[in-house]
Amino acid sequence: MKYKLYHGQSAYLSLQSAHRDIEKEKDENQLKVLTINADTLSAQQIIDTLSSQDLFSSQRIVFLKRVYSNKNKDDFLTEIITLLETGTSPDYYFFWEDQKIRTNTKYYKFFKEKDAIVEKNNLDKRTFFTWLKDELKELGLEIESNATRLLAERTNYNPERCSNELKKLKLISKDNKITRSEVENLTSDTLEKDIWNLIDAINIENTEESTKILEKLISQNVDANYIISMLTRNLRLITLTKYLLEESSSAGSISKTLKVPPFTVPSLINSSKKYSDKKIKMLYTKMSNLDYQIKKGLIEPNLGVTLLSTIL
Repeated sequence: MKYKLYHGQSAYLSLQSAHRDIEKEKDENQLKVLTINADTLSAQQIIDTLSSQDLFSSQRIVFLKRVYSNKNKDDFLTEIITLLETGTSPDYYFFWEDQKIRTNTKYYKFFKEKDAIVEKNNLDKRTFFTWLKDELKELGLEIESNATRLLAERTNYNPERCSNELKKLKLISKDNKITRSEVENLTSDTLEKDIWNLIDAINIENTEESTKILEKLISQNVDANYIISMLTRNLRLITLTKYLLEESSSAGSISKTLKVPPFTVPSLINSSKKYSDKKIKMLYTKMSNLDYQIKKGLIEPNLGVTLLSTIL
């Protein structure tokens, strides 16, 4: 009998790993897959399903999803573990949880003792590139060295988004080799778009929208320092716009001088009229202090960005 538990901070990566292992066993042994959404079934339904056998097959793959999210899990987890311990079933059992299971639970300990546990946690920038290298190999792809970082940045170091982009790029790539030009032309810079949407919302004083976008960026693990740098850049553009308006510059001239798209100029002009010299100096001071506090470890970066956004 084979069994394994997949869990961790990254639900996407753990589920991806489970699916790939299941597909491998399915293809190698010509097995059927029975998927059980264990979080929505009663204890008796789960036990009955596990106890039933396919009339046309003596062996199958049983994929149990979100067992630990079932509010009645204590009523059947012991029976499941007993079933696995006895080894009397011919089936293969794969368990996937969309969370990280605590190490002091009987559920976790059983799989850990059997060396049958796969833990997938969130990636940082270093581990993302290791994952990306493995993902390219899994998909049978190569990528130009100068395109790797661009792809990572445009997908905001998000494995799910990056994996989807790779599958899209594979459809059009020649000889399964992705070029920098293909990444530039086919992979949208969603991070930059979100940042500009945040800045636009701040400039038109749409607090509800700016808060919503900021929460999204934080949930995607966007570097707080990058957000601050973009907000600082926006304040600089507002300051320069204010100066250019005082010099009677037109919107077209402002766009050309600041080297920004024409459609961003109206919001800059609107904000520059609301930002007094006193407020601009205050914001520059606040941003400088926040940058110092983050670098010194005196404040948590995401908290600092959130607090800063309330006064912009």
